[in-house]
Amino acid sequence: MNDKGVKAAVLAHARSAARSLAKSATSAQSRADVCLDLLSDTGSDPRLDAFREILHALPADERHYWIGTLYTLLLPTKVRRSQATYFTPPTVADAVIDLAIGAGFDLETDTVLDPAAGGAAFLSTLAGRMAIAGLNADEVAYRLNGIEIDTGLATLSSRLIAERLGSPLPRDVILTGDALQVTIPASYGLVIANPPYGRMAIDEVRGEAWRKVAHSGHINKYALFTELCLRHARPGGIVALVIPSSFRAGPLYDRMRTFIRAQAEVLAVGSIAGRDGVFIDVAQDISVLIVKKGKAHDPRAPVRFPIVGLMPSSNPLVEQTLPVEPGDAWPLPAIDPRLVGGSTLADYGVTARAGYFVWNRETGRLVPELGRAQRGYPLIWAKNVRPGELCRPAGKKGAGIDFVTFPDDSTAIITGAAAVMQRTTNDKQPRRLVAAMVDPAISSRWGGFVSENHTIVLTGDDPEQLELAVKLLNTAAVDNRYRRVSGTAAVSVTLLRELDLPAPPLFAAALDESGDAEVAASVAYRLVQEAVDA
Repeated sequence: MNDKGVKAAVLAHARSAARSLAKSATSAQSRADVCLDLLSDTGSDPRLDAFREILHALPADERHYWIGTLYTLLLPTKVRRSQATYFTPPTVADAVIDLAIGAGFDLETDTVLDPAAGGAAFLSTLAGRMAIAGLNADEVAYRLNGIEIDTGLATLSSRLIAERLGSPLPRDVILTGDALQVTIPASYGLVIANPPYGRMAIDEVRGEAWRKVAHSGHINKYALFTELCLRHARPGGIVALVIPSSFRAGPLYDRMRTFIRAQAEVLAVGSIAGRDGVFIDVAQDISVLIVKKGKAHDPRAPVRFPIVGLMPSSNPLVEQTLPVEPGDAWPLPAIDPRLVGGSTLADYGVTARAGYFVWNRETGRLVPELGRAQRGYPLIWAKNVRPGELCRPAGKKGAGIDFVTFPDDSTAIITGAAAVMQRTTNDKQPRRLVAAMVDPAISSRWGGFVSENHTIVLTGDDPEQLELAVKLLNTAAVDNRYRRVSGTAAVSVTLLRELDLPAPPLFAAALDESGDAEVAASVAYRLVQEAVDA
């Protein structure tokens, strides 16, 4: 059985154990007791026997990961989501620690803080490495420090670290509390974390530090933890973070990017291939950020962009500089950055803007048919967009056409050649970018159309160039390029406008020759480099 099959089998046993214990393990302590029982070769609860047998055939890091995962599966769903309790897999933890060591973290002398300790993926792994290096168990225990908001997890994590060291801990390595609220007096040689993520209301935030990394209407926990980690790293210390990739290029993370570059040298921005399977029960694009605190990042300094953790890459390591402007989007290439198209949608004569109509805010303007005296236009919903087909309006419930009424002229009414993109995709869709040309008959019949706010409207003076751009946007080559700069399911109009595309003549010529847009896109991207080389 391959690694994926082994993981699926172990997860199935973990879920089964969690279901059987759900009614009895209802408190933090009872959940911790269940998981601690799994550390021994024999236990008191026969419901855990099958899971225990599998666990004890695994290496220590894998065993600890799955014991911690069982704890999360025992949590009520709302608690699990609010705490963002999703643990770092051993392969990722090992890779992140390797990157931190390569950046200058000294395993034998430096102190460590994990302010979101969770199941001790990092601290337990570090304890094991320090023990293998011959360090005294008590010394290791005094150099490792963690904070965990869940009391049961704090108890469990301490035991996992003790098991790695082969002796009881002489001090409380893991303290219980909210790292964003407690006082952390010291500074550390390594601050390492897979912090929680999710929006916070401004009245939930303590102090003013959030202003350094977030905007008032978009405060994310992981941005706050990034500020905390940099604050508590000593000068010259390393900060290693496993965080959602949205920080790389999201327009609302410009303050976070600026803050990081002002506080530290950016050494590596790693990419974990694949959004499924990194964390149990969540699909998320993940990056690994490695920085060295002390001086501002030099925009001329090359940054490494490795593929880490789940899928070792045989491709050569990519190095690239960050933009001169600190808040601008960061690249995350999975290919040689010299292989760029050098064009944007503007070169195709195409403009992009967000859809206009928010139906649940103006329900009175949404009608199933127009009266004689009413002025209105058909509404295109995101679900009406299918690649390779002309886009036509269809009702929200699948029948008829929905109309939006207008008392006067409006720029929201699209009258010329246009295409519509889905602005938000779900995990089951293979592509982030999904676009379709709007049937010209719609404007001929109704005088124009309107699209809802979950769409992006593409317009251009030249219908043929617009159609060419739509064919390009629906290719895997372009979709992959967009994913490298966006870590969210929502398509950003700003990023779409800036997206690197091959020049229109090159793509058009390649499409004429091959007749296949997928082939033509790949060829057109390569042609730019060939032209440069020539």
